[in-house]
Amino acid sequence: MGIPWWLFPLAGSLVILVFLGTIVGVIRQRRGRRPTTISEESSDQFNSFARELVHEIRNPLNSVNLNLQLIEEDLAAIETEEANGVLTRTRRIRSEIERLNQILTDFRRFTGLPPLSLRESDIGALIEEVLEFTEPEAQIRNIKVVRELENLPSIKLDPDQFKQALWNLIINATQAMETGGTLTLRASALDGNIQIDVQDTGEGVSPDIADRMFDLFFHTKENGTGVGLAIVKRVIEGHGGRVDVDSAPSQGATFSILLPVNSR
Repeated sequence: MGIPWWLFPLAGSLVILVFLGTIVGVIRQRRGRRPTTISEESSDQFNSFARELVHEIRNPLNSVNLNLQLIEEDLAAIETEEANGVLTRTRRIRSEIERLNQILTDFRRFTGLPPLSLRESDIGALIEEVLEFTEPEAQIRNIKVVRELENLPSIKLDPDQFKQALWNLIINATQAMETGGTLTLRASALDGNIQIDVQDTGEGVSPDIADRMFDLFFHTKENGTGVGLAIVKRVIEGHGGRVDVDSAPSQGATFSILLPVNSR
C-alpha cells in the first residue's frame, strides 16, 4: 500500500518543528552566555538579527500551520481509525506551532524594546497606575492587594518601560497564586535608591530555580514562554538598577527592584 499523501506535509511540519526547537535552544544558550553588560552596538546588532530571524521563521511557520489546518479538514471527513489517529497527531503539532508562534511574538517584544527615554517621573504615581490596572484581575483570582508605599522622590526613568516591567512582575505574582492569596507591593527610599518589592503568597520555588528565573526562555509555567521576567531584568538594568528574587518552596516569592534615584 502506498504512503498516504497527507503524511508528506505532516512529516515536513515535524522537520520544521525540530528545526525551530533547535534554533530556540541555540538562542537560549547564546543569551545565557552573554555578559551582564554589553555594548549598545553589540546589543543593536543582536536585536536586528533576532528580528530578522523571527520574520524569516514566522512566514514558513504560518504556511505550515495553514496547510495542517487543511489536512485536518480532509482527515475529519475520513472516518477511519487510521485517519482519526493522524488527526489527533496533526492537532498536537498545530498546538506546538501555536506555542512556538507565541514564543516568537514574545521574543520579538524582548528584542524590540526601544532605547530608554528618561524623564523626571513620579514613581509613586506610576506604581499606582499599574496597580489600578491589575487589581480587577487580582480580584477575579481572589487575591488581596496590599499597598505599603512610602512618599518617594521623583526619579529619571522611562515611564512606559518601567510600568511594563512592574506589570510583568505583578502578573507573574498573581499567576503564582492559583487559589488566591495576598499580593503585597512595598516601595521605599533607601540609601539613594528606591526599592520596590512585589511579594506573593504562592508556592514559591527552590533556590536553584530562582537563580534562573530571569534567563531568557526559562519558565516553570505550562504555557509560559520565559520572556516576561527577562524583559524586567533588561529594563531595570537599563536604568542602572537591579532586580532580585527571594523565594523558597511553600513560602511564596519576593521580587525586588532597586533603582538609583540619580539614574543616568
